[in-house]
Amino acid sequence: MDKQDYRIALLIDSENVSAKYIKSVYDEIAKYGKLIIARFYGDLAKLSKEWHHTALDYAIKPMHQYNVASGKNAADMAMALDAQEMMYTAKVNTFFLVTSDSDFTPLAMKLKEGGMHVVGVGNEDKVTSAFKSSCNEFKYFEYLNDDDDEDDHASDLPNDNIKSNEIEDLIKDIIIENGVDNKIQLSRLGDILVNRFSDFDARKYGAKSLSSLVKTYKDIEMSQEKTTVYVNLKTGISKEAIARTAYEIISRNKSKEMVLTKLKQELEKKYGDVHYKAFGFTKFSNFISSIDHLSVSKNNVRLTK
Repeated sequence: MDKQDYRIALLIDSENVSAKYIKSVYDEIAKYGKLIIARFYGDLAKLSKEWHHTALDYAIKPMHQYNVASGKNAADMAMALDAQEMMYTAKVNTFFLVTSDSDFTPLAMKLKEGGMHVVGVGNEDKVTSAFKSSCNEFKYFEYLNDDDDEDDHASDLPNDNIKSNEIEDLIKDIIIENGVDNKIQLSRLGDILVNRFSDFDARKYGAKSLSSLVKTYKDIEMSQEKTTVYVNLKTGISKEAIARTAYEIISRNKSKEMVLTKLKQELEKKYGDVHYKAFGFTKFSNFISSIDHLSVSKNNVRLTK
């Protein structure tokens, strides 16, 4: 579905969400499509003045619900019932569920089963994995705001961000496994990342967008063909060159063999990341085994000639 085709229902659990996040949520919705329905649920008598002013400013319809019994939340029930009614009337095809309450997990699952696109929005430290997974996408309040004075360059991003390094490896794998000649469309890369991790958001890693994030990785580059933007894996080194170096490294050992992981470390000292997957191999051991006069057994590699 193209984003211009998204017809959106915004449902806010106001008893679980601060009014200060609403502007950011609206800015995010603007990237998706047309907002058709906007409602917030709760006991209006208990909401802050800020919430009342914010709802008025953004024309969000109040859905007042008394909590009719202790320990029960009638507002949550009303929000779930309204969402299902909206799904069947076909006025919308996308739901923004703004809440950190994981009790809405069954609702998100039901909406997805009904063919709806579900975007959850909540606090990163409060949302359960089940709720995130039940949505097509999940956004965190903490990363919705972009600072206008931020630059897109690599120097602005933390160099010791382990999670960012994990994303880099994942992006490389996606390019190799789903691209052609180690190249994939940027939009396709984004779709796959969100499909694998519903809460993927480049802003979590200090970048304004996926393209900005990709630019921070030295082994990945971007290119454009007419109006289509591609992400390319820079291999830069041939299999033959790696094979010669591996042979030379092992030849220096009297035993003419060495631990496979040690060989990988030695190769990386010279070449950096060895993109064996780019040559069609899922494991480094299989890549080394394919080289003439080298064999791998029990995590050791040795010369056969």
